[in-house]
Amino acid sequence: MPVPTPVLPSVGLIILVDDEDDCNFVTKLVLKKAGYKGRLTTFTSADAALNYLRGGQEEPDLMFVDINMPKHTGFDLLGMCEEEGLLPNDRTSVVMFSSSNRPADLERALSFRSVIGYVEKALTIESFERVVQDHQRTRSL
Repeated sequence: MPVPTPVLPSVGLIILVDDEDDCNFVTKLVLKKAGYKGRLTTFTSADAALNYLRGGQEEPDLMFVDINMPKHTGFDLLGMCEEEGLLPNDRTSVVMFSSSNRPADLERALSFRSVIGYVEKALTIESFERVVQDHQRTRSL
């Protein structure tokens, strides 16, 4: 079994926005297996995540956002964040995180300025490492 690549300190805080507790649990396990030593904050609604971001708390390095959630979708969340100037910012890379593999969802996700990628659920060590590399590359430009 390959040894996980260590996650560099450029990822200190990850926010996961997903209404499914099972998915949040699995994602936490995968991050641990990948060797992630930073902090993870989870929100089960777009509203809760938006309130956090509006509150001037520490900006996350990575933000995984589910598309299909009740009341407000992940697309709604990103639209509000971009309208309010919360995203994009100099620190946060957003990754859409969904069980959907519809090309229309992928295209819409990548239309947001703050989104650097799209990952199908469930998160794997490999997809997490790819996201971290993309984040580091994007932040070093």
